[in-house]
Amino acid sequence: MIGVPGVAGADPEPAPPPPPPNANAFAPVKASDFAMQDGAIYAFAVPGDIACVMSRGSGSYGCSGPIPAAPGGANTVTGAQQGPAGFANADRPLYIFDTLPKRLPAGSRINFRNVACGTDGTTTVCNNNFDGGGFVISPTGSFIIEPNNPLLLNTGEGHNPYFN
Repeated sequence: MIGVPGVAGADPEPAPPPPPPNANAFAPVKASDFAMQDGAIYAFAVPGDIACVMSRGSGSYGCSGPIPAAPGGANTVTGAQQGPAGFANADRPLYIFDTLPKRLPAGSRINFRNVACGTDGTTTVCNNNFDGGGFVISPTGSFIIEPNNPLLLNTGEGHNPYFN
């Protein structure tokens, strides 16, 4: 009788999720076509009848409405010119509109300052071009895009990321 040593089999690691869509890969729209409130904001609707805004004053951006598969059932997500975005539960929309703003067409993006938001018609992605922080709104799961430029991330109090 010949013995064969036992081999422990383990399940393979699951494949990592695909990278989020690149908002800058979509065709640009003319931001002024989405201006509202006397030009103070750019407002647009994305799939799922979600209203999104970019503030021309602060440069902040965000979306509110029935965000699909959001962490903790959040109905709002916001971000800034740099750093991570965040989901929250709010008792009111970011901005009040009589009707949804003009819809951002599938395959397009809107840019203001350091931020781009785009949609492929199903998934919406918004992120800043400084460190990559932002968010994805998708029926399969909405999530935060963590800042990903290690040279620009905060390395701690008193540390300048541009010097060793």
